[in-house]
Amino acid sequence: MSDRTGTGWDPSDVDLWIRIAAHDFERPEHRLTFTGRLARDRGWPLDVAHAAIGEYRRFCFLAVTGALPVTPSEEVDEVWHLHLTYSRDYWDAWCGEVLRRPLHHDPTEGGPAEQARYREQYAQTLVRYEVRFGPPDPLFWPGTAQRFGPAPRYRCVDMRRHLVLPRPRLPLWGRPSVLRPGGEPVGEGLPL
Repeated sequence: MSDRTGTGWDPSDVDLWIRIAAHDFERPEHRLTFTGRLARDRGWPLDVAHAAIGEYRRFCFLAVTGALPVTPSEEVDEVWHLHLTYSRDYWDAWCGEVLRRPLHHDPTEGGPAEQARYREQYAQTLVRYEVRFGPPDPLFWPGTAQRFGPAPRYRCVDMRRHLVLPRPRLPLWGRPSVLRPGGEPVGEGLPL
């Protein structure tokens, strides 16, 4: 996906995006890079972790350029959580020099009203994303119903105490293929 810095972008938006895009999350002196840690901790391939960081950049842009609050996808939230642990980079470089304002992470207080508020914020985030960057990639930005399904998709698991297996897939048995918007196949079968 390309970033569209034409329609609706004023010079301050362009300057902000240039700073966001130029920020290097990696530190050459670290054996375990930011992207490497994200991939390792989430079980993602490196290219997926790298792409998730790109989506986090876009999310942060939306967060500081609008009047209304934004809500991240679970994948973007995972990047944000990791970035917060790099506190010097997050507060001094990212918020201080790149965004030039604080960006606080406010988790839900729980309950139906909060659920409704975050669902609405997420739906509006998707709309704002499309205006600024084009259609969001459903791999990183699922629809609101999927994003706020019955249980979170990511959990911390003690791998020394629990065995985690991939969810088996059922064959489609002659049914039409499951496609993402744009016609790309989602997988070879439906998850159980």
